[in-house]
Amino acid sequence: MEGHYEHFVVSEILAEKYAGRSFPGFHAVNLSFQELEGLMAHNRQDWETALSHVKGVYLITDTKSQRRYVGSAYGELGIWSRWSNYIQLGHGDNEGMRELLKGHDLDYCRRHFKFALLEHRDARTDDAIILDRETFWKQVLDTRHAETGLNRN
Repeated sequence: MEGHYEHFVVSEILAEKYAGRSFPGFHAVNLSFQELEGLMAHNRQDWETALSHVKGVYLITDTKSQRRYVGSAYGELGIWSRWSNYIQLGHGDNEGMRELLKGHDLDYCRRHFKFALLEHRDARTDDAIILDRETFWKQVLDTRHAETGLNRN
């Protein structure tokens, strides 16, 4: 690289510190724990607004063990609020996730967790529909199986 520095051109310097990528749309939500944590720390309003006003079903993957957890956000919480609980605790107060994280701290989550939105629904959607969809995804992704999944219900 040293032989190429003289050819580099700085075309722009950001006016403010980089705070993460723009919200890509619901169909493309796939984030590392670190990226989600950064978006929350920088109060990214595009992400917060979009994910606070929908219910839905999400997938958390532990890239080290390849085990997966399917969860849902319903009631008045929205996806953003539910995911903020994972950023604070790591396990989101879920039994299987707590078991996985025994002896680990948030650094494990930062290195190995990914969050993806499987589907979203309007905030007025009946909670029973969200719970039915969560059950569907647990079956499809086999997340109740101890070797592949972290769901305990």
